[in-house]
Amino acid sequence: MRFVFSPPTEEAAGLLSLPWTEPLEDWYDPRLVEIRQRGISRHIVRFVADDGELYALKAVNENLARREYRLLRELAELNVPAVHVVGIVVDRGPDLDSILVTRFLDYSTTYRAVFSSSRGGQPTDRLLDALVELLVRLHLCGFFWGDCSLSNTLFRYDAGTLEAYLVDAETSERHPTLTPGQRRYDVELAEERVYGELLDLQAGEMLSPQLDPLEIAAELPRR
Repeated sequence: MRFVFSPPTEEAAGLLSLPWTEPLEDWYDPRLVEIRQRGISRHIVRFVADDGELYALKAVNENLARREYRLLRELAELNVPAVHVVGIVVDRGPDLDSILVTRFLDYSTTYRAVFSSSRGGQPTDRLLDALVELLVRLHLCGFFWGDCSLSNTLFRYDAGTLEAYLVDAETSERHPTLTPGQRRYDVELAEERVYGELLDLQAGEMLSPQLDPLEIAAELPRR
């Protein structure tokens, strides 16, 4: 088992005693916590509170873990809003995925939580504006997201507005610049995913009946 932290500081010291050689889904540790309104993930994700900090641990293939680790560090260097990557744990044992460790974003919330706590109207405009601004910043830095969606984003209120932070860089790519085709494809993917997420909200009666998920998602390319 090997730990790779960035940089190797005391920040991660308390995490070393976690049961890394066991499957993440089987962990039992008093530091494990449940997050209300957590986002939807295709991977096993668990949360650990240690020394006043909250961390997200995601089990993922080693190549993908190393790739995401590298890309999140690059985003931090470029000052693009994204979660802070702490490190990865590899070589955990036979048939066990690596684990990517990120610090949970303080005072952040998911799009589902924003909708469930919305007062005086639906927050679709603010959420889309925040998501679009993040996507534009990524494209200007040569980042192809590849999986832009509300689910892969955390939101944080700032003086009454919402700021979006990238959470999942698993499918991202870094290029010197993006071609028009790459940008267009990334936006088309975002439109498709946002449409599906709004349909899910509609099915859960969290979206106003007056709002059309297709029309809202179709606004994203224009914005």
